[in-house]
Amino acid sequence: MTLPKGKLGIDELQRLVFPHLPRVDDSRKVALDYATTTVDGKLFVASDPVIGVPLQYYGFFAVHYSATDVAMAGAVPQYLNLGIYYPPTTEESWLTSTVQQLGQEAEKLNIQIIGGHTGGYDGLQVPLISSTCLGVLPQVVSSPPAIKAGAKIIGVGPIARETLWFLANVEPSQVDAILPRTHRETLATDLQPFSVVPIATALPKEDVLIMHDLAEGGLATALEELHILTGRGLTVQYETIPWDKMGLQLFEYLNWNPLNCSSFGSFLIVTPPDASERVLNHVLELGRAAAIIGEFTRKKRILIEYSGKTKPLDSGSDPYQRFTSSIS
Repeated sequence: MTLPKGKLGIDELQRLVFPHLPRVDDSRKVALDYATTTVDGKLFVASDPVIGVPLQYYGFFAVHYSATDVAMAGAVPQYLNLGIYYPPTTEESWLTSTVQQLGQEAEKLNIQIIGGHTGGYDGLQVPLISSTCLGVLPQVVSSPPAIKAGAKIIGVGPIARETLWFLANVEPSQVDAILPRTHRETLATDLQPFSVVPIATALPKEDVLIMHDLAEGGLATALEELHILTGRGLTVQYETIPWDKMGLQLFEYLNWNPLNCSSFGSFLIVTPPDASERVLNHVLELGRAAAIIGEFTRKKRILIEYSGKTKPLDSGSDPYQRFTSSIS
C-alpha cells in the first residue's frame, strides 16, 4: 500500500510510525503539532538532513548524524525531533522499515523521540529526513578553551571508511577493482564504524579540549575548520593517520586524495600535550583505531608531512558528491 499525499494522519502514525519509536510520553504533541519535554542542564542542539545515502539506511543516519554532532560538543544526546518527508505514492514498507531502524538505533543510544512531522509532498524525488538532536550536560560549561601551540591532535578511525562504504553501495564496480565481491557486499552493510556516540561520550572531559567529526569534506575540511576556529596553524603527519586500509588502497588506485574523502564515523580529538597519551589509550581500549597525528603550531597554516617532506594542505573536492545521483 502506498502512503497518502500530505501530512500523515494520526491513525496512520499510530499504525506505521509510533509503535517503532522510543517516544517521550506526552499525549498533547500528537494532536497539537508541537513537542515538549523537560531538560535540566546545559542544552546542545544539532540538526542534519538525511539524504544522499542509500534509502535502506535512512533510519540509522537519522539518529547518528545529529547525535554525533551533539556528542562532539561533549554533551550526551537525549532527544530527537524528526521531519520525515517523502515523494507521494511512496510505499508504506519504506516508512515502516525506516522508523523501525531509527527506533532501534535510538534505543541503543538511550535517545527518546520528542515529536516531529511526517508527510508526502510533490517536488521530492527521494525521501528526506530532517533530524534535530538535543543533548545535555548537567553542569554549566565554560566557553571553548583557547588552543595553544603544542596541543595534540588525535585521529580516530578508520578514516575514509565512509566513502568506501558509500561506493560499495552505489558504485560497486569501483570497489570490485580491489575487493572480492563477497567482501564488498559485507562491507556495504557494515554500519558499525559509523556509531561513535558511545566513544565520544565516554572520554574524560577534563582531558579533551575540542572534538570534531570528519563528515562531508573529510579530514581536509575538518583541519581547515579547526584552523579557522582557533586561529592556529596545524601540522599533520600523513603516515600516522589511522586510515581505512582498504579505502586508502582504492583511492590510490582511483588517483583520489584520501584527505578529501568523507569519513563520517571518524573524528579528531584535541588535547593538551600532557593528556594526549591518556586520551589515546582510552580510545584504543574502547576498540577503535586511533593515533596522535599532529599538533597545533604558530605557523598560521596547515602543513602535511609526507615521509619527511612538508606540503601545504591541498583542499580539493569531496568525491562523494559525484555519486549521489546514483541513489534512487
